[in-house]
Amino acid sequence: MKTKIFYINTKSAITLTAFSMSLVVSAQDRPNILWLTYEDTSPQFIGCYGNEQAHTPNIDALAKDGVRFNAAFSTGAVSSPSRFCLITGIRPAGVGTGNHRSNYEIPENIKGFPYYLRQAGYYTTNNSKTDYNIANAKAFIAEAWNESSNKAGWWNRKPGQPFFAVYNSTASHQSKTMTNSWETYEENVLSKLNESEKVVLDNYIKPDFYRSSPEMNKNMSRVYNSISLMDKEFGQWLDRLEKDGLKDSTIIFCFSDHGEGITRSKGSALGTGYRVAFVAWFPPMYRHLSPWGSGVVTDELVSFDDFAPTVLKLCGVKTPQYMKGNVFAGVDKVSHKKYVFPALDRTDESSELSRSVSDGRYLYTRVFMPFQPFVRWNMYYDVSDLQKQIRADYKAGLLNEVQRKMLEPRESEYLFDLKNDQWETKNLIHDKNLNEKAKELRNALVNELIQVRDAHFIPEFSFITEEKMPIQLAADTKEYPISKIVNTAMLIGNGKKVLKKQLSLMTDQNKYIRYWAAVGLFSQKSKVKENYIQKFLENETFEPTRIYLAVLLFKQNSENVSLIRTLLNETNPELLRITLQLLITLDDDKQSLILTDIENLYQQNLGSKNKEMFACNELLKLFMHKNKGIEIIRN
Repeated sequence: MKTKIFYINTKSAITLTAFSMSLVVSAQDRPNILWLTYEDTSPQFIGCYGNEQAHTPNIDALAKDGVRFNAAFSTGAVSSPSRFCLITGIRPAGVGTGNHRSNYEIPENIKGFPYYLRQAGYYTTNNSKTDYNIANAKAFIAEAWNESSNKAGWWNRKPGQPFFAVYNSTASHQSKTMTNSWETYEENVLSKLNESEKVVLDNYIKPDFYRSSPEMNKNMSRVYNSISLMDKEFGQWLDRLEKDGLKDSTIIFCFSDHGEGITRSKGSALGTGYRVAFVAWFPPMYRHLSPWGSGVVTDELVSFDDFAPTVLKLCGVKTPQYMKGNVFAGVDKVSHKKYVFPALDRTDESSELSRSVSDGRYLYTRVFMPFQPFVRWNMYYDVSDLQKQIRADYKAGLLNEVQRKMLEPRESEYLFDLKNDQWETKNLIHDKNLNEKAKELRNALVNELIQVRDAHFIPEFSFITEEKMPIQLAADTKEYPISKIVNTAMLIGNGKKVLKKQLSLMTDQNKYIRYWAAVGLFSQKSKVKENYIQKFLENETFEPTRIYLAVLLFKQNSENVSLIRTLLNETNPELLRITLQLLITLDDDKQSLILTDIENLYQQNLGSKNKEMFACNELLKLFMHKNKGIEIIRN
């Protein structure tokens, strides 16, 4: 290959900074980087990871000559928090960007990492998804990318200029694998595959938590064919790279943004939600930058917060101090990670807060809302044939114990052996032989939550109403005593033995401690004395806590239905969403008492143009679907 030089217009020369380096260097010193990213896909559905039914020849070819990672983790189980981490190199927990499709502010000094590549002379392109989960996204995007559109690519750079390019395939997205109608899937997926590319089988490999039936087999066909289309798109990009004579100077990362876009995977605090298929390919020119060599498989732990600092290092650009991830490739590779810390927060209208830690083999998860099942009521999932089938099979008593569990309240702790239990069907948290491992991972998680000052133990209501960024709220040691708050939350799910402590914490001066004590009371399987709850409710000033207490009173005694009718008159969208989310977890008898109120509220909201009420309206429709069987259609 010829040595390539890129040039600068002297009128717009970039001032050298701590994040810059010489802009006139040979291509051998400055690799091109191409990210082939794809959506909603677990390793279990990719050929090079052992699934012989999968049709992924292009990814498999990269893996054959590259490095396949067995222990690569997203920092979240849904897309927008994951993308925030990928673009910034920061895990969402510390800055409050974990809630799906939120738009809270982050500090101005946090840039999209391609910004630093641009400063060093790289041409940066994104084709084309952003979805970064932040406020002021337009300016953030403009600063990070030379181009960000469905026409963007390396071909518009100056001659010889090194590039960092992202191509994101949406072919394997949940909309294709389960959410959209079968007719839409046929149009957008099947029609784009020739007969040799289609995966047509009588019995697809599927998770053990799914019932084996013709209907489920049909649903799973969407997964395999959507992934086949994604791989086909990657083949076209790789062909163009080679045609342009650039493959021999380009390092390729090929990875999914989180787990598979099906029920109990994406949006679940499990390995099937967090683990990603990740292959790194180094051309011979840059093979010395691969610590593992080529044509290998590694069990080394990597996480999305490692990707930005690793790319910067590969390109010779200094890493900003706020990036704490490991550099896992290059000449100056750092020591191996001991743990990764993925997390899950609100997904669409569905409340959630779970935190996990993995050492690569074992995954420990702490659930802070165990009254919510893995399969939460969520319109984006519940409009699908797949989830409708699962709910119908559950109602008909056709599911076995493993399959039923995903629709029932969760335990507060899970420990799974990812090596020997790929579908995570056996919770080992009570296995005495693994007590020390559970203790090790539990302690590591608690320490991490406290150290990063996880902002999501602040209810999202405060993110909306306070005049501070989430990271600023979390940094206030007086208003946010993180150790005490986390320890209060860690009581949740521990039954009667912690009830007295939870009751005492309901009188604490700190509103967030009282909030998590109330969540704990709501999660108790045994009844809490009604007079205690009433007294706490009378004295409580923090609205989210009041909602938990009021719904708990109704949960325990139907005569308290008037409290619920008052809550349903709430005009604040976030408070109403919390109320509806709790109500839909109650038993059918309780829900029947307020069904007319729910129907009336939905009728009142018909035609409303208030976008902030969207999540509430979705929950209202789901409530009526659950209780009356009305057909649900996502707007």
